[in-house]
Amino acid sequence: MIAALICGRADGPRFPGRNTFPLFGRPLMVYATLAALHAEEVDHVFLTSDDEGMKTIARHHGVETIDRPPALSGDQVPLEDVVQHGYAEICKRLKHEPEALVVLLANAPTVASGQIDHGVRILRADNNLDAVISASSHDEFHPSYALRVAQGDRLVPYADGVSPDRSTTVYFPDALLWVLRPSVCTSLTSSDQRDGWIVDVRSGNVAALVHEGYGDVDYSWQVPLVEEWLRRRGFDESSTPYDRISSKTGDVGVPRRSDAHTRARRVLITTVPFGLQPRPLERLQTEGIEYVINPIGRRLKEDELAQLIRDFDVVIAGTEPITARVMDAASRLRLISRVGIGLDSVDLPAARARGIQVSYTPEAPSPAVAELTIGLMLALLRDIPATDRVMRQGVWRRSRGRRLSAMTVGVVGVGRIGKRVIRHLVGGFHGVRILANDLQPDYGFGVRYSVDWLEKEAIYEAADIVTLHLPLTPQTRTLIAARELALMKPTTLVVNTSRGNMIDEAALAAALRGGRLGGAAIDVFEREPYSGELATLERCILTCHMGSMSEDCRARMELEATEEAIRFLKGEPLQHAVPESEYVSV
Repeated sequence: MIAALICGRADGPRFPGRNTFPLFGRPLMVYATLAALHAEEVDHVFLTSDDEGMKTIARHHGVETIDRPPALSGDQVPLEDVVQHGYAEICKRLKHEPEALVVLLANAPTVASGQIDHGVRILRADNNLDAVISASSHDEFHPSYALRVAQGDRLVPYADGVSPDRSTTVYFPDALLWVLRPSVCTSLTSSDQRDGWIVDVRSGNVAALVHEGYGDVDYSWQVPLVEEWLRRRGFDESSTPYDRISSKTGDVGVPRRSDAHTRARRVLITTVPFGLQPRPLERLQTEGIEYVINPIGRRLKEDELAQLIRDFDVVIAGTEPITARVMDAASRLRLISRVGIGLDSVDLPAARARGIQVSYTPEAPSPAVAELTIGLMLALLRDIPATDRVMRQGVWRRSRGRRLSAMTVGVVGVGRIGKRVIRHLVGGFHGVRILANDLQPDYGFGVRYSVDWLEKEAIYEAADIVTLHLPLTPQTRTLIAARELALMKPTTLVVNTSRGNMIDEAALAAALRGGRLGGAAIDVFEREPYSGELATLERCILTCHMGSMSEDCRARMELEATEEAIRFLKGEPLQHAVPESEYVSV
C-alpha cells in the first residue's frame, strides 16, 4: 500500500498565496493533487498544510488533510520536519506503515501520475533502494564552471583544482518528487548537509527519476513558463489529461458538516482572486466566522456554485451567476455581498422573493476602472500595443498617432466611473471636448466640466472616442450593434470597460475588419475567458476584465464586502445595500 503526502503552505515572502494562485483557472496545488489521485500505484492521498484555503481545496478533491501544530507552521519550517510529522499522522490513520511514501510539493505542478507510478515501480523492483528522487539535468550550469573569490580577490575554480569531465551530464535534485521507504521517513532530521533534499545520496541508496523541464514555482514570473509547459501536455482552461480517467474519489464538493458545525456562522468566498491583502480573512477569523474560499480557483459555473453554496449564510461573491436555481440550493443563504459594482450576475428579484439581502462595493473599483479607461484611450490613439509587437519582431516603425487633447470624447453613462473619466479628461488633457448621455443627467456636474448633453445617436455621430460606463440591464444589453456602429466615423475609437453584452461582438469585429471603425479597446466580454475573432484583429486591444484590478482598489473591494458580511452576521445594518433603483431597472 502506497500513500502520497502533498506538502504546502499558501503564504511566503517570495510569492504570497502561490499554492492557491490560479494556473489555467485552477489553484496551483491542484496539479500535484490530480497527479497523486490518478497515480495507479497510490492508494491514499493526504495534504499537510498550515493554510485553511489549501485544506478546503484538498477536501473538494477528496483528499484527507493533516493539521500541523503551531511549531510546524510558517515558511521557515524545514521540509524534513513537515514530512516526518505527516508520515506519523498517516501511520496513525492507516493503523500501519505504508509500503512507501510519495512526497510531492504543492507548488510543483509539472509532476504527472505516470512519473509517480514509475518512481514507485523503481523502488519496488530493488529492495536495496532507500528512495527514488526526481532530478533534472542542467548541463549549462555544470559545477566545473563554478568560481570563488580567493586570497587577494583573485577568482579561482571553486573545485580547487579538481577538473571533472565536462561531458558528464550533471543532475540536481529538483524538489518535485520523492518516493521513500518507511525507514527513511522515520529517520528524517533537519540538516544543512543534505545534498539530495530530504534524503542524503552520500549515505543511502537512492535511485534517480529523471524529470525533463520545469520544477516547482517559487516566483510569479515562472507562472507563464509553467502554463506553457502544462499546455503542451494537454492542460488548458477547461480540461486536463486526467478528465478521461475515472477519479478514485468521484464527484465531491465541499463536505457537509455535522449539525453542530452547520449552526456556525459560515461564509463562502467565491470571487477570485481573493486575499490580495490579509486583512479581510483576519477580520473573519477575529470574529470567529468560519469561511471557505472558492476551491476551484476560477469563476464558478452555475452548477458548481449550486453544489458549493449549501449550508452557507453569506456569500462574498464575484461575477459568477447567482441565479434562482443557485439560491434554491442554499437554504441558509441570507446575504450576497458582492465584491464590485456590477449586479447583472445576481437575480435580484429572486433574491428579494427569498428574503436574501444584496450589498455591493460601488465606490471601491471606480478609480481603477476610470484610469484603465484613460490608458486604453491613449494606447489606441498612439498605437502602443501594435508598436510593441513589431519592435519585438525587429521592426523599427514609428506610428503617427493622435493626441487625446484634440479629441471629442463621448461618455455614455455618467455615474461614479463616468464622472471620474470626465474629471481625468478635463483636468489632464486641455482642449478635449466632452459629450455625455445619462438617464438622469447631473446638470450641475455638466456645468463645472463643460459637458454637452446629447442623445446617444448624436454622440455616436460626433465623437472621436466613445466610452461606455453603464450597468448591464435589459435596456443596455446590445447597446451598440451594427446600426450604432454605422453611425460612427471610420476613425472613431470605442472603449468598453463596463460590461460585456453591451456591444455586439460580431458586429464590432465586422466593422473593424471592414475598416469602418478606427479601433476598439475591450475589457469585458459576453463570455469570459474570451476567445473569438476580436483577438485576431490588429486595431483591437483586449484586456481580461481587469478594470478594478489595481492593488489598492481590489483590496478595498474585498475588505468592504467582508465588513458588510460581518455586519450582517452580527445583526448590524448594512452600509452598502443595493438601492431600490437597481431592483426596478431589472
